[in-house]
Amino acid sequence: MKQLILIFTLALFAVTSIKGQSLFQKKADQLYNELSYIQAADYYKSLVKTDSPTEINMRRLAECYFKIYDFVKAEQAYKNLNTKFTSTITENDLINYLQCLKYNQKYTEVQLVLKQIEQKRKDNIILKHHTNNQNYVKDLKEDSAAYKVTNVEMLNTENSEFSPVFFNKNQAVLFASNRRNTSGRNKTFSWDDSYFIDVYTSEKKDSLKFTSTTTMAKTVSSLYHDGPASLSADEKTVYLTKSNIITKKVKGALVNVVNLKLYILTKDKDGKLSEPVSFPYNSDDYSLGHATVTKDGSRMYFVSDMPGGLGQTDLYLSENVNGQWQKPENLGQAINTEGREMFPYVHEDGTLFFSTDGRAGLGGLDLYFTVPAMDAYFEPQSLGYPMNSNYDDFGFALNEDLKTGYFSSNRAGGKGKDDIYFFRAKEPLMGVTLSGIVFDESNKEKINNAWVYLLDKNKLVIDSAKVNDKAEFSFVINDPSKEYFVGAKERIKYYDRLIPLGKLQTGDNKKDIGLFPKYKLIDQITDAKTKAPVEGVKATLVDKATNQPKTYITDATGTFTDIIKDKKTGDKLQFSIKYEKEGYITVEKNYDITLDVNTLIDLKETMQKLEIGADIAKVIQVNPIYFDLGKSNIRKDAAAELDKIVKVMQENPTMTIELGSHTDCRSTKAYNMSLSDKRAKASAAYIVSKGIAKNRIVGKGYGESKLINGCECEGTVKSTCSEEEHQANRRTEFLITKF
Repeated sequence: MKQLILIFTLALFAVTSIKGQSLFQKKADQLYNELSYIQAADYYKSLVKTDSPTEINMRRLAECYFKIYDFVKAEQAYKNLNTKFTSTITENDLINYLQCLKYNQKYTEVQLVLKQIEQKRKDNIILKHHTNNQNYVKDLKEDSAAYKVTNVEMLNTENSEFSPVFFNKNQAVLFASNRRNTSGRNKTFSWDDSYFIDVYTSEKKDSLKFTSTTTMAKTVSSLYHDGPASLSADEKTVYLTKSNIITKKVKGALVNVVNLKLYILTKDKDGKLSEPVSFPYNSDDYSLGHATVTKDGSRMYFVSDMPGGLGQTDLYLSENVNGQWQKPENLGQAINTEGREMFPYVHEDGTLFFSTDGRAGLGGLDLYFTVPAMDAYFEPQSLGYPMNSNYDDFGFALNEDLKTGYFSSNRAGGKGKDDIYFFRAKEPLMGVTLSGIVFDESNKEKINNAWVYLLDKNKLVIDSAKVNDKAEFSFVINDPSKEYFVGAKERIKYYDRLIPLGKLQTGDNKKDIGLFPKYKLIDQITDAKTKAPVEGVKATLVDKATNQPKTYITDATGTFTDIIKDKKTGDKLQFSIKYEKEGYITVEKNYDITLDVNTLIDLKETMQKLEIGADIAKVIQVNPIYFDLGKSNIRKDAAAELDKIVKVMQENPTMTIELGSHTDCRSTKAYNMSLSDKRAKASAAYIVSKGIAKNRIVGKGYGESKLINGCECEGTVKSTCSEEEHQANRRTEFLITKF
């Protein structure tokens, strides 16, 4: 891993002129330029023992130790450089020196180096982060029991294993390693005499047990570093970091330059990987790699030391538009520093994890996370101790429960140089909250007196809170991997409501709760004649949508009530109510109502006593019965009204009625009498045809003999009545004659 970290910083070299140099100096520079840092360090160590060592030799000695991760010797070398060349020591030298001190847990001395960095440049980002977090060591170690960290021994060797990525429904892992393999390609890297990196896969048995470790497909492997790698969400695309070594002539000297490049491989329908395709923004002049892609494939985060960055390595973003990766954008000071930002990993919910040594951390690369939102980033948060240590902690992967996962580290006590570790956190790593408002489903107005409840999968209350004056609520959820419900109550005007939350995401989860108004049905039945309340009426309501009946009995006020659930403004109600009481005419009425903002459905109905002379038509809402001009045959619209009478007579089998037909005064008395009698008898005959006994109904015409409003017009009498007044006289009555 350390090879990959430092390869990113090798694009430019300070190559000295070889003219007039001693053979010893030439050899030191040659080894340095060939990236053989272990051997070069021995030569520079001798060269700086003179009375007047050069600044470049002292710097290169420090750099050699820094690049091979000997931070004790690197610290001393940078200290010597700082003492002898205080005025000319570079900002980058001081940053490396600061990192050595943090690796060696000399946090007090770090403050002295920060002051020197401030003298070099007051707007240094590393300086800013440390200044804003003066008590960072204490704060980061405050909860030392936050994690349980365990070495995954079955994956690790005495070499380096890092950057685990899980696939195949979390049943397998791929990771990078520079272990000795059996491919016959076991060349070593002169940098630190270690083997080159390859990508391996292993089958997962449980969190700590793995088996069947093998190298990845041959198309992935080359003569140099291959890895780490990441996968697309559908596991059909591999994003692979590979190295190449080119030799450049710089100022007369041949220099080996190692660059990392990103390659993309895709699987065909048989699962075979394609040949690697170079990422469009690779270059021989800088390194680019360590890619991670969002779940939807729209964003790629990666590391590069390309020109124009803020530090030694920065994180970049490339958007995928219509299948094409766009020009990379530096994530800026919200993420990047003058140090190293590396090993990005984007969780499936979009949270971006990465490692950095440019913040107020414990030392080396420390793990942080941030939540990209609206092209901005929340202030990155450290994962804390003991996840982070004074060593390099990187190569992160998080499970769906947000509490367990894997990372890589070269911390003390490991099995090899870099090891993969399993961790279990007490709490979810990222904050998970639930917030929203409570509102009226009918008019969308906020309900600012509701109570909201968070419940577990068994619907047991975990937490509760009253909404604020803006009808807002918020809960912190400790374990987002579990199932939850959220409910709201306002029992004066609204029904309770319970909603499943579904899968929770990192950060704030929005879930507004709409409460349905308590639409109340109230029906008061009064006597048609006396207008007094009728107690004891049996009312049977049938919802036409479900055909489910509900029965009520009116109280002393002649009233029954019910609540209409799960309805909102604009919904339609279609139902019938059958009214029954001994001594009264049994009737059934249909209702078709569209709900509005008025939540009270107020029905006022009448019932007619079974008494001689009562007109049934006034009780059951029989509409006027129309006939064609001068005719007495029953039309369809008239039949529908007569069917209502049939139904009443069926429900009251002892009742007999007189069907009386009346006209207005127009036409002659004789004509009106004859026509009305024909219509009355035709109507009675229709009712008999529907199964009512002939002796229970008689049809009789009255012509214009029983005008109800004085609208006479016979002979020379001229009427001034309106058409509506004449219409009132054209009526059909259904009078009870016996019961």
